[in-house]
Amino acid sequence: MTPISIAAFVISFAAIGIAASRLTITRLMLSFLLLLVHLATSIYYYTYSLSNPADSTAYYYDPYYWGSQPWQLSTKLVTQLCYVLKVYFNASLLDCFLLFQTFGFVGLMILTRVFDEIEANVGVPERRGYWILFFLPSVNFWTSAIGKDAPVFFAVCLCIWSMLNLRKRILFFCISLAVMVLFRAHVALMAAVAVAGASFLGNSVSFSRKAGFMVVALLGIWLTSGAVESSFGVDPTDPSSVTAYLDKQNAIFAMDSGNTSFGNASYPLRVVSLLFRPLFFDAHGVLGIIASFENAAFVIAVLYLISNWRDAMQLTRRVEFVRFVAIFGFILLFALTLVYYNVGLGLRERTMAYPMVFAFLVSFWSARRKQKLMSAPAPRLMVNAKGHRPLAEL
Repeated sequence: MTPISIAAFVISFAAIGIAASRLTITRLMLSFLLLLVHLATSIYYYTYSLSNPADSTAYYYDPYYWGSQPWQLSTKLVTQLCYVLKVYFNASLLDCFLLFQTFGFVGLMILTRVFDEIEANVGVPERRGYWILFFLPSVNFWTSAIGKDAPVFFAVCLCIWSMLNLRKRILFFCISLAVMVLFRAHVALMAAVAVAGASFLGNSVSFSRKAGFMVVALLGIWLTSGAVESSFGVDPTDPSSVTAYLDKQNAIFAMDSGNTSFGNASYPLRVVSLLFRPLFFDAHGVLGIIASFENAAFVIAVLYLISNWRDAMQLTRRVEFVRFVAIFGFILLFALTLVYYNVGLGLRERTMAYPMVFAFLVSFWSARRKQKLMSAPAPRLMVNAKGHRPLAEL
């Protein structure tokens, strides 16, 4: 075992400590189980990449010799990090897999804190059933490998947690934006826009608080716009530049002739495909079947929200945090759909939006639980002749 692998295990075990302010035996066992699943998934992904095409091996073996070039953002940065680990720490491919998976696992642990704080803010008892969301196959698979997905997932989770109390966690919010800028600058720009939208659209926020959030958001937009232009060669403030970039990308995607290519489809079909494919009838192999079960659950969740859309809209209007995750998730999925052309790519990049989707669902479920608790009739306190209440009433 190399020092890199040891460091990865130490970071992963230490991350369990941030799962909650009060670490119970049940939570500790669930955290250990999730860590085992995440590590096993990382090792499986490593084994899979040895005999199948994968971006992770390209990052490590560096066929374009990016590792020795000056430091850059996004894809080249991942390759350069792997180059440093190889040259200076003698890291193997598995070592790099294990180190990158720590980003994903720490993100999951932060997300458990988000769930806890949502329930505490709403005022409902903890519900362990929400933990099933952390064990979804795609969440563990795409956050367990070398690449941009795990660091960005971590940054998005940290950003969401920061937004639960931005005044006290502004430093963590800035760190989350910085990590997004390093790996996917456009996600940082979307997060800043979501902060601006959540503060501007809400009536429940005081003017001084709204002004403060707007300053933070505008500063973030200004800082991240330059990083987006540096990464993609497109000026996000210039509509013609964005249009030209999208036209260029769509022309490239239309040339893709793979089995799951979707480059020539209309925008509504792209939305449906990004959210719900594969779905059994177009699944390929065991991984496709597993993804289909997950997508079927996603369909049920969407139908559930649609059937309760009035309550969902009311919660979004009233709660700033819920507005933020809703806007952030919507913008991200909208942007992904614009450049979506392949089912496999959609499965991978859609994972970035899962923290927002999960936070919204848990907020909604917790609000409905609170409503039921408040509307439930108070229990009758029957007292017998000796002054004791019957056991059934306690």
